[in-house]
Amino acid sequence: MIEKNIIELSGVEKRYGSFAAASGINLDLKEGEFFSLLGPSGCGKTTVLRMIAGFQDPTQGTVTIDGRNMEGVPANNRPTNMVFQSYAIFPHLNVGNNVAYGLRGRAPKAEIENRVAEALEMVELGGLQLRGANELSGGQRQRVALARALIMRPKVLLLDEPLSALDKKLREQMQFEMRNLQQSLGITFVMVTHDQYEAMTMSDRIGVMFNGRLAQVDTPASLYARPCDEEVASFIGEMNILPASVAGESDNALSVNVAAFGNMQIDRNPNVTNPGKGIIIGIRPEQLEIKSEKPEDYPATVQGKVINVAFYGENIHYHVTVDGHDKPIAVSVPNYFHTVDFNRGDTVWLGLQAASAIDLGRGK
Repeated sequence: MIEKNIIELSGVEKRYGSFAAASGINLDLKEGEFFSLLGPSGCGKTTVLRMIAGFQDPTQGTVTIDGRNMEGVPANNRPTNMVFQSYAIFPHLNVGNNVAYGLRGRAPKAEIENRVAEALEMVELGGLQLRGANELSGGQRQRVALARALIMRPKVLLLDEPLSALDKKLREQMQFEMRNLQQSLGITFVMVTHDQYEAMTMSDRIGVMFNGRLAQVDTPASLYARPCDEEVASFIGEMNILPASVAGESDNALSVNVAAFGNMQIDRNPNVTNPGKGIIIGIRPEQLEIKSEKPEDYPATVQGKVINVAFYGENIHYHVTVDGHDKPIAVSVPNYFHTVDFNRGDTVWLGLQAASAIDLGRGK
C-alpha cells in the first residue's frame, strides 16, 4: 500500500526581525497518521502548527496540504480544523450550539442537527445537546471542542496542547480516547505538546524540536531506543550520560571504553550524525541492574553507593555514585513488592548489558 503525504513542509521558516521562531522545517506527514510536535516551551512547535493552520504565513518555504500549495489560502478555506489549548467554548451557548457554530449559514438546519448528533456520538457525548456549557466538566469541555472541530469534517485535525488543562488521571484517560478516536476516523491528527509521555503514548511518529529546528523525526520506539544526540536523549525520558572513547570500530559496532563501566562492544547508532573518537554513551535507568553482590552475568559492572531513593509507586528510583564518573547514576527498578530494596548509604553493584548502551555521538 502506497502511503500518501497529506502535509508537506519544504524549507519553512518564520522570522520576526532577526529572531527565527522556526527555521529549515522539512516535514512530510502521512494521511491517517497521528503526528506530534514535541519540545520545550518556546521551541517553535506552535508556530509550525499555526503555519499549517493558516493563522500565520511562513517568511519563506511552502506549506502543501492534500497536494495544494497553501500560499495565500486563508485558514477557513483549508482542509484543516484546530482544537485550541483553551478549548474556546462559548459559555452562553449550550453544547449543541457550540458544536454547530462552524456550520451556521453553511448547511440546512436539519443537516446541522444530524451532524451535531453524529459528532457528539463520536466523542461519547451523545444526547447532551441541550446541556449548558457552564455545566460541563473539564473532560466534557475537551470533548465538545473536539466535536466542534470534527463536525467540519477536516482532512487534518490540529491540536494545540489539547490536554494541558486536565488533571493527571483524566489526562491519561483522554490520551487513549483521543488515540482510539483518531484510529476509528482515519484522519490525520497533528498535535503540539511539551509532554514527552503524552507524545509517546499517542503518536505514530514524533518530531522533536529545539530552538526552532527539527532535531529528529521518528517513531516513539526509535526515539527512545536510538535518539540522534544527547539533547534528544535527555528530553525523551530519563537518560544517564557517560563519556567514552572509541578503541576500535566496524560497520555496525564500536569497541568503547565507557566511564566507570570499562570496555565493551556496542552497536552503532544509525541516527547519529556526529560520530567521533571521543563520544558519549546513553544508558536508560531501567536498563541497569542493581544488586547487593557483584552480578556475574553482566559484561560491565561497577560498584557504588546509594545516595538517594525515590518511591514512585510502580517504580523505585535510586541515585548511585560510582568511581570514575562525577555525576550520580540513576537506576529505575519495577516495584515487585520490594524484591529490590536498598537504602541511602548502602553499597551496591550495577550491571550493564552492552546492548543497553546507546551511542550518542560526540555530544555538544
